[in-house]
Amino acid sequence: MDPVTRREFLSSLAAVAAVSSVAQSKATPAIQPDSPDALLWYRTPAEKWTEALPIGNGRLGAMVYGGARQERLDLNEDTLWSGEPRDVQNYEAIRYLDEVRKLLLEGKNREADALVEARFIGPWNESYLPLGTLTVAGDFSGEPTDYRRELDLRDGVVRVRFRAGEREYTREIFASEPGQVIALHYRCSHQASLHLSATLESPLHFQTKASGQDLVMQGRAPAHVEPGFVENHPNPVVWEDGAQGKGMRFQAQVRVVTWGGSVSREGAQIRVQGADEVVFLFAAATSFNGFDKSPSAQGKDPQAECERVLHAAMQRGCEALWREHQASHRAIFDRAEIHLGAPPENLPTDERFLKFDPQTDPGLAGLYFQIGRYLLMSSSRPGTQPANLQGIWNRKLRPDWSSNWTLNCNAQINYWPVEVANLAECHSPLFTLIEELKVDGARTARNMYGCKGWMAHHNADLWRTTAPIYWSPSIWKMGGAWLCHHLWEHYVFHLDDQFLRRVYPTMREAAQFFLDHLTPGPKGWLVTYPSTSFENTFRKPDGVESTCCLGPAMDMQILHDLFSNTMQAADILGQDAEFQRELAAARGKLVPMQVSPRTGQLQEWIDDWDAAEPHNGQVAQMWALMPGNQITPDGTPELAAAVRKVLDFRQPAAKNAGSWMGSWTCNAFARLHDAEAAFAILQRHLSQNVNGNGTANFGRIGAEFQIDGNLGMTAAIAEMLLQSHAGEVHFLPALPSAWKEGRFRGLRARGGLTVALTWQDGKAKDAQVIAEGRGLRQIRPPRGQRVQSVDAAGRKIVFAQASGESIRLEMEAGTPYRIRFL
Repeated sequence: MDPVTRREFLSSLAAVAAVSSVAQSKATPAIQPDSPDALLWYRTPAEKWTEALPIGNGRLGAMVYGGARQERLDLNEDTLWSGEPRDVQNYEAIRYLDEVRKLLLEGKNREADALVEARFIGPWNESYLPLGTLTVAGDFSGEPTDYRRELDLRDGVVRVRFRAGEREYTREIFASEPGQVIALHYRCSHQASLHLSATLESPLHFQTKASGQDLVMQGRAPAHVEPGFVENHPNPVVWEDGAQGKGMRFQAQVRVVTWGGSVSREGAQIRVQGADEVVFLFAAATSFNGFDKSPSAQGKDPQAECERVLHAAMQRGCEALWREHQASHRAIFDRAEIHLGAPPENLPTDERFLKFDPQTDPGLAGLYFQIGRYLLMSSSRPGTQPANLQGIWNRKLRPDWSSNWTLNCNAQINYWPVEVANLAECHSPLFTLIEELKVDGARTARNMYGCKGWMAHHNADLWRTTAPIYWSPSIWKMGGAWLCHHLWEHYVFHLDDQFLRRVYPTMREAAQFFLDHLTPGPKGWLVTYPSTSFENTFRKPDGVESTCCLGPAMDMQILHDLFSNTMQAADILGQDAEFQRELAAARGKLVPMQVSPRTGQLQEWIDDWDAAEPHNGQVAQMWALMPGNQITPDGTPELAAAVRKVLDFRQPAAKNAGSWMGSWTCNAFARLHDAEAAFAILQRHLSQNVNGNGTANFGRIGAEFQIDGNLGMTAAIAEMLLQSHAGEVHFLPALPSAWKEGRFRGLRARGGLTVALTWQDGKAKDAQVIAEGRGLRQIRPPRGQRVQSVDAAGRKIVFAQASGESIRLEMEAGTPYRIRFL
């Protein structure tokens, strides 16, 4: 590299360390530096992956270990998957559709199971893969002391510092979204003291070479990977290494930029000797060129993309790269926070989780809320893939459940907090996935069911296939319908008619599929079949156990939601009056929610059957409570009581509060306004299901990291403090007694509202509400309180009393309304 270019890039390195404090002196941030609600810190380096600290820019991700003598980054790129586009359509299944329906109508469920597995089920999805490992070894005298590593959530940076003898060593590592690189910045208090060597490796097939001051790794992903839980497979990983072989190509490239010292090449590593400061810039790209193009035959050039990104980063310069990253990251992160109290003592984060006591450290939930926001914005940005089962971070060649998008809850739970936590743009990758699923989804609708519209079954991968995979529960066909709930949720949070106009055809086509697919069943009800209830097995009175069934409650609840939302969208847009009538007619014939006269529980199936495994954590029929809004404690008290009885009996989070088991149940209790039950699950989750680095594990199931545990709990914490799904903004609907005082700001409510609130001694003091648009809103104070006054811009605002203690308030756009409570 030309020395002048290096000098230009590094000319401001000395100032970079002070950028944070300089920026903070120019403005008063809502979240203070070193806030316990935005900082993870540790006294020792990570020894394993679940102790390493995650960074990401939506596309590139890394787990940073922070070793004193050896830094290690386990790397990911969000399009590095196994496989290629393939036709997994089942063109024969439709011939057996009438037969399987006949079996179900005759009560021969077990025979229907067998027919579905024999004639309807296709191959597994492909797998999300690890990219590799960047290792930077340091050579210094003496033993490291005064070690500290930290993840600053607000700045999106990992910092490591320690002393060795008289020298202090520091490094900062961040993943820049504007720059599309990962940067590692090394410094030492003494000149000419940095002696480093860097290597790049991958668990995939690869070659690494040193070229100039760059390390370049090129490789290829497998043509197919079986999921990690598939045992005794003769060939679980398929490689095609020939010139015409299939599989994703990739390149990773590290550029070394030094101030002082020398750079040399030694085999497949780069050495730095005697430098004052060093920056490593990491870029990566794959040949992915869209879900419908072969990455081997029609792929992009990953080498050209790496060169382009690194050239642009060099042109920016070090300080600009940092400033742009910091500004971009803070612009999203700083929008919202929840403060529930300071920790009782200044413990490292891993020790804080291990010693968690909800009575003395209520503030840990506030930190966990911000960890969830950080993970989502680090793994899902406009233009990237959506957050998968592990967000963007995966170290395994055969990851748990393929680290894909599981559409029967996990992918959706990932995005439950996105609107309320003020991360709306992070929702857009999911919207792109939905649009892309429509292509194969229309083929599946036509080829398997003879229907118009589009649909998706149980799972999706990078190649956007929609056919059912491998086992009979994947015949569940509500994946696309549930995803459409997210389109409507984004609309009701923002009231953006332009967005609604863009996504309405997707909602309409999803509804069209079910208008064609629904078939008369018992009592003339319209039912989906063959279907399953989540992945649950039922036991009939004669002892027969099976999964395939007619119109389970979860299907009906999702369809009620899809039809209702599509009708409202059409009405808002002034379109499709006749289609609205068709939807209304079909909605009126769906199987209604039923309460078992035998148990008082909300039934999961049309018939009053028992779950064969009632304590497996899967409570499908609570969908109407959360994320839906068909069941509310005030609007449908009998149904709310019935679903509560299901939760009390099945105790879905009793043994494992990880992943969706804990997070869905915690959200459900919050929706039932049972603060202590919700808090008990959150407490168990924080105590048992959080790794040292703040990521969530799946407990006894064995997955070391499943991000829906983090993100579902992030949503649950917000639901305990603010709800808006029932037509009004409800403050502190499920405030646990442990959270005696606190505040939040920047939470979003449906109707285009941004909300802040302070409370003391368990009572709301005052709130601020700002509306995006003019209109009438309904506000509900906490239970046992009422609104004392409302003012805006120094003047008292007259409000109307609604039902109970709720008020109606006519709001102007952009005006802060202060609400005081008694």
